[in-house]
Amino acid sequence: MAARAAAQEAKVLKIVGTGATVTVNGATRPLNENDSVPQGAQINTGANAEVYLEAVSGAIATIKKNSQIEVENLSGNNPTLNLVRGNIVSQLDEAKLGGKSYGVRTPKGVAAARGTTYTVEVQGTVYSVVTLNGTVSITPVGGGPVVTINAGGVSISTLNGGAPTTSAELANNPAAMAQVSEAAAIAVSAVAVVAANPGNFGASSSGQASTELTATLQTVTQSIPQAVAQVAASASAAAPSQARAIVETVINQAAASGQNVAAVAQTVTQAAAQGAASTARTAAGAAASTRAIANAAATAATNAAPAQAAQMAAAVSQAAAQGGIQGAAQAGIRGGAQGTLIAASASNGSAMGASSVAPGQAANIAAASSSGATTGASSAGATVNTTAVANSAGAGASSGSGTIVTPPAPTVAAPAGVPQAPTTPVTPINPDINVSPAGN
Repeated sequence: MAARAAAQEAKVLKIVGTGATVTVNGATRPLNENDSVPQGAQINTGANAEVYLEAVSGAIATIKKNSQIEVENLSGNNPTLNLVRGNIVSQLDEAKLGGKSYGVRTPKGVAAARGTTYTVEVQGTVYSVVTLNGTVSITPVGGGPVVTINAGGVSISTLNGGAPTTSAELANNPAAMAQVSEAAAIAVSAVAVVAANPGNFGASSSGQASTELTATLQTVTQSIPQAVAQVAASASAAAPSQARAIVETVINQAAASGQNVAAVAQTVTQAAAQGAASTARTAAGAAASTRAIANAAATAATNAAPAQAAQMAAAVSQAAAQGGIQGAAQAGIRGGAQGTLIAASASNGSAMGASSVAPGQAANIAAASSSGATTGASSAGATVNTTAVANSAGAGASSGSGTIVTPPAPTVAAPAGVPQAPTTPVTPINPDINVSPAGN
């Protein structure tokens, strides 16, 4: 670290996709992982790459697709990246920064912070800053009042001259809310990738990112609830191994803040299952991620409302099956067997999770999980073997409760393609959400 700081160079820790370039002293070349990038260099990500850059120790910048940045300053106490266009997510570790004030330059000024996660987007003279944890201060070019943005807050240049606002205040502005939701999804996805890849970022940075992932998800659930589905889908696609933590955190936070746990559990489960399955290579892989997500979601939801274990299991099982099958379809995984495999996995994971919390309700949980998964699969347009789904639910309930649970009677599925009424409202998930699977 000391040698790199003395040489005033940043380091490329990870690249997702291809086509990123770096320009140094007028010469452009491909950018690769582990490259050192000197002060004054420019990075272009192109349409297919995302670059994770350690600007200085304690500051990881995720340069998103179609972005251009200049490594403006790496020396002194104010390391700065100039965002020419596109989007940057910054994750800061105050202990490693050692008192430095890292910032991202925008047309308004430098957005600087310590120990926080925030995202900055610039398109020409239009910019936005969304803070997911901590506090960000924007110091205007040429002086003027400093704009301070707290967690869950946003500054958009086209709204009130960039004055800080909240998502609640943007509720009647669909365009602004869409921008904020996209920024939140981008930021949480970047944090999830760091948490999932200690080999690239180091155990310390990945551990810090795991803590940051919880904090950013809490901010989204509490302050930007409209973004929960998009955030969960994007982050789970970018880092499938973090999907369990994503659904657990969101459901726990929803319970703590008095939200409708069943509704939130269904929303985040469907989104996370869809996102994780969309990166799978096989039906078995999509089923495994669906089962893990359903298990985590059912456990958390039932912990929040143990008397409603069967209802929670039904909601989670339905959402996991529907999302898993939708995600598998996005990944190009289709066929007669995939629907049954994913639905059975959803019913098994949900029944196991709920029964581990409420073992006395295991039989009802198994029936609810089987019914929910069959309904969810039908809603996703899949035809399933209902006996296999019911047997899987019974096995999950047996495992979770520690007792033998007789498999419930199979639920008759409606014809494929016929919409089924969900247990609770499900936030629609955009199947074209732009995510970049980052591997683990």
